[in-house]
Amino acid sequence: MRLYKAPFASGAGLAASLVLAVSGRAEIVSFNMALDGWQETPANTTVTATGTASATLDTATNLFSWNITYGALSAPEIAAHFHGAATVCLPAGVAVGLPLGSPKIGSATVTAGQASDILAGRWYINIHSTAFPGGEIRGQVLPAPLSDQLPPVPLGSLRVHLQPLATGMVAPNWGCAAPGHPNRIMVADQTGVLWAVDRTSGAKSVFLDVSARLVPLGIFGPGTFDERGLLGVAFHPSYTTNGLLYTFTSEPIAGPPDFTTQPAGIAADCQSVIAEWAVPDPTNPASVADPLSRREILRFDKPQFNHNGGCMEFGPDGLLYISVGDGGGADDQDGTPFIGGVPTRGHTCLGNGQDVTTVLGKILRIDPLGSNSANGRYGNPATNPYVGIFGLDEIYAIGLRNPWRMGFDTVTGTLYCGDVGQNDIEELNVILLGGNYGWRHKEGSLPFIFNGTLNGYTTDRAIALPGGLSDPIAQYDHDDGISIIGGFVNRGTNVPYLSGRYIFAEFGRFFDQDGRLFYLDVGNVIREFQLTARPLSVGQFVLGMGRDAQGEVYVMVNDIGTPFGTTGAVLRVGPGRGDTNCDGVVNVLDINPFVLALADPAAYAAQFPNCTTEQADIDGSGTADVLDINPFVALLSGG
Repeated sequence: MRLYKAPFASGAGLAASLVLAVSGRAEIVSFNMALDGWQETPANTTVTATGTASATLDTATNLFSWNITYGALSAPEIAAHFHGAATVCLPAGVAVGLPLGSPKIGSATVTAGQASDILAGRWYINIHSTAFPGGEIRGQVLPAPLSDQLPPVPLGSLRVHLQPLATGMVAPNWGCAAPGHPNRIMVADQTGVLWAVDRTSGAKSVFLDVSARLVPLGIFGPGTFDERGLLGVAFHPSYTTNGLLYTFTSEPIAGPPDFTTQPAGIAADCQSVIAEWAVPDPTNPASVADPLSRREILRFDKPQFNHNGGCMEFGPDGLLYISVGDGGGADDQDGTPFIGGVPTRGHTCLGNGQDVTTVLGKILRIDPLGSNSANGRYGNPATNPYVGIFGLDEIYAIGLRNPWRMGFDTVTGTLYCGDVGQNDIEELNVILLGGNYGWRHKEGSLPFIFNGTLNGYTTDRAIALPGGLSDPIAQYDHDDGISIIGGFVNRGTNVPYLSGRYIFAEFGRFFDQDGRLFYLDVGNVIREFQLTARPLSVGQFVLGMGRDAQGEVYVMVNDIGTPFGTTGAVLRVGPGRGDTNCDGVVNVLDINPFVLALADPAAYAAQFPNCTTEQADIDGSGTADVLDINPFVALLSGG
């Protein structure tokens, strides 16, 4: 396994490091090329010609060798060259001429400077035809993929129990508190219902229903997967006096968007909409959102159904933070075959994540009660990083792929965000003002290769990247999961050993009912919780996380991973069974508390006020009794 962890260089610093690599350690470096018209500048969106190539560079002799195959050019070939030095979206002069025809198999000795450019990913091949004399198909010369990205996530020592609080939902994906109502957690269901859930009894009632506004869910029809829907809810910090809350929804195209990346004549999949709602009597628990009070704040085109982001939270500054995905498809680029083989559209040449003229692939920060935005319906804070310079005033941070769930630490104000990866890496970021989190230049801490119309991948080679890209604070690869679910720092008191720990999750490692629950340990090391009765996984898909007014953390799940059925549930994170002294581990220190819980529950409650006799109910029967002794002994023995 090889893991690239050094800071990424750019410009002269990168060139110098690559020259040193060439002169100091001889090796045969492998490269891949995927050729298509989408990589031309401007893109040739109508050509069907494609090609693939492999190459090697002997860093001892600077011998560059290649094997290039392509076909289906729209017109006779008139020239072919390697060009350099240029990254994607930019042209460059001819570096090496090539003979006509496919395949092209050959080699050339390049200069030390050219070798550095090749290693940096600054060469490309261009095939010219009579129909496209400037180039019909192009492919960047890029390093081969890394086969093993990261070590596995270890099982930690902390044990918790996931106790069902509320059931009978569809696909709950977010839970938050409404100011002034500490005994409720407000739960967003993907199908459009915002539930008010009693945090003691689990009783639920409809607080707002926006289902009629949503696009039809199920990308391949009813019962199938979808990432659209009711994706986020946030209550204004002054909710008790102004009664305002905000939703993030996926809606049919209805009128001009405030922002779009769609080419002329190409329809978006849907529109993401931020809306404001009012509650007539916000201090009254019986008062719900007025369905006629809706005020639209912001609407933007969404190129594909996936990578929506959709999380919203008010920060310590009283402003609304909104996570937005890169628009969908794959690799954040046009031309990638997607549903039905149709090429993706709506991604700029740089990728939406890096393009500061679009809201896609960003964390936004706005004042929903302001009015200095272009549409006059919200305000842009003067301290946002692109105010007064090139870029959108709404942007707070850039370089994100699908920042599905995020949350502020209510004590430190730190904003944590889980960014769902492409093919290799899931990452957890601390979001800072003006930060660039790398996508699509990076996936996690590794360089990402957007491989034309073929699947993108990560590499550990130091290629040319912009400066100032921020690495995640923690990451795991796709041996451990496929979709990170960002969570919260636990600031509750029900489980003392979880206080101050960041708790988050994985949707489902193998797209099965195997969601996982993680925590950050010392040094931001990811560890997996030991779960009572479910030592290897949650046993369901994890769709989101929640936090109540007391700072306790909840897990949102269902059985099928799609927005259908009625298996959706809210699970409370509590002490693990067998952990009768509630210190997070099951060991010999739990023996005396276990005996006390069975013999004298009242005395146990007095001595361990943060525990309940449920910790001694090892067999889950609902009662702590002598039948729990053998299961408890098995737990102590590691069973």
